[in-house]
Amino acid sequence: MRLGPWVLFLLAGCSSAGSAHYDEKDNRSVIAQDIETVFYIVLPDTFKGKPTFSPGVLSLGKDEVDEKTHQRMLEFSAKGFGETEIKVGADYSLRVKVGSASDRPGMRVHIR
Repeated sequence: MRLGPWVLFLLAGCSSAGSAHYDEKDNRSVIAQDIETVFYIVLPDTFKGKPTFSPGVLSLGKDEVDEKTHQRMLEFSAKGFGETEIKVGADYSLRVKVGSASDRPGMRVHIR
């Protein structure tokens, strides 16, 4: 039995399993992302136009449209500390605050 194609399929499906996904319901929301994390925005393909955001805070990895499901997937990476708003067309916006996990309250980790 050949496992090669199945292994690639599983790896592709799991590659974004731990990343946050946002969609149309998150319109006009505020989210927090840790530095150096990847997150996705999935919108209907009716949301046209190039996304606008601060390139000092985020970078756009992929902007793909699935013709079968009519979904547009935007992949962003949090690359700098700060706050920005992602706008896609005139109808969708998502405010993103990028910080460090160590800045949040909770269990402290001691580093020597």
